[in-house]
Amino acid sequence: MKRKEFLQKTALSYTILQLPLRAEGNEKEESKSDPSKESPWSEADDLADLRELLVSLQSDPEGIKLSGNWSPGKVFAHCAQSIEYSLKGYPEMKSAIFRGSIGKVAFSIFAFKNKMSHGLEEPIPGAEDITNATEVKVGIGRLIQAIDDFSKARESSLRPHFAYGELTKEEYNVAHSLHIKNHMERLLV
Repeated sequence: MKRKEFLQKTALSYTILQLPLRAEGNEKEESKSDPSKESPWSEADDLADLRELLVSLQSDPEGIKLSGNWSPGKVFAHCAQSIEYSLKGYPEMKSAIFRGSIGKVAFSIFAFKNKMSHGLEEPIPGAEDITNATEVKVGIGRLIQAIDDFSKARESSLRPHFAYGELTKEEYNVAHSLHIKNHMERLLV
């Protein structure tokens, strides 16, 4: 076995053993939640569904409130930025070993659970700064445009994800949808 293969397999094994998975008790509690209080964001299946929600928000974007330090405009622009980078390339990449092991496993778990969990106020590594003063309408408009650009893109033109590595267009749709939905968990109703 070559050194590189050994490191990849070791990293993958270690990652699988160390990844925190939810206890069954939490899942049972979540399933008992009142369906009338479900967010339309959590019910969205893909970028097309999320785009519809964003278009409906454009009529009254000032009513949007999110918990945390990032403004809603910045959050929407950040989500757009991730989609844009999938089309033109991410400014900084994790190592090939990370993308081929830990990154792939993390994405697989997120996709399987249909839920992502990540630092909600961490910029994309190496990304241009997005001001907190970004207007909500501007952020929403940028995100809608990014979704439109992504939907028109050919799979062969997609760039590797900075952490998950090579993804198909369908996998990217899942990754971007889960990313947006994770940020919308901070939506205050």
